[in-house]
Formats: sequence, C-alpha cells, structure tokens
Amino acid sequence: KQWYQRRVRVKSRELQNLLHLESAVIQTVQYAQSTLEEMSRDSEINTQKIKTDAQLFMKSVQHINEKLLQTISYLGEVSTAVPHSGSVYNSEKDFQLAHEQCRLVLDRLDKLNEKSKPRDFVCDTVETQISTMES
Repeated sequence: KQWYQRRVRVKSRELQNLLHLESAVIQTVQYAQSTLEEMSRDSEINTQKIKTDAQLFMKSVQHINEKLLQTISYLGEVSTAVPHSGSVYNSEKDFQLAHEQCRLVLDRLDKLNEKSKPRDFVCDTVETQISTMES
C-alpha cells in the first residue's frame, strides 16, 4: 500500500511539474508577444519595456529548458529501469522474473512426477502363462 501511495505522489508531482511548465510556456509566449508588439509600434517605442520583456523572455526560456531537461532525464531513468527514489519498476520486474522461474520449476516438477509414477504393464502372454500355471 505504501509503495502505491508513493508512486501516486511521484506521478502527481510530475504532473504538477508539467502543468507548471505549461504555465511557463504561456507566460513566455506573452513576453514574446509584448516585446514584438512594442517593437512594431509606429511611434514612441519604449526601449526599456522591450529590454525588460526580452530579458524576461530569455530567462523564461532558460527556465523551461532546464525543467524540460530534468523531466526528460526523469523519464529516461524510469523507462530504463535505473533505480531512483519513487520507482518500483525494478521490484516489479524482479517479481515477474521470480514468478516466471517458479512457474518453470513447478512445470518441471510436474513432468518429473509424471515420469516417476508406477506404470501398469499388462502383457497378455504373461497373464495367460500365470493363469495356466494356476490351473
């Protein structure tokens, strides 16, 4: 139960990170839009606003880049079964392999059990000989 709750928390945290990234992308587009709108004015261009919005745009792009790299790294760790906190992938795979090995052992034991059962060989000629001796 605890590993499931931990797994849900990790998934929830990763989803929250992606939602924050989405918000950051939206904000970045707004910075770019504001910068371009100011630059496209016919008169009274506010260069300070352009500089400020352009700097905010660049910082936001760097932040998004860092967060995306972290997310990609995390997903890479999860998909390649590299152990990390919050992952039960290795444990699940170990359990599946152990379960498969147990099934193979049980199948082999069943085959050996079938081979070791006593066989009833009834030979007509032997039965006939025994019955004639008794008579």
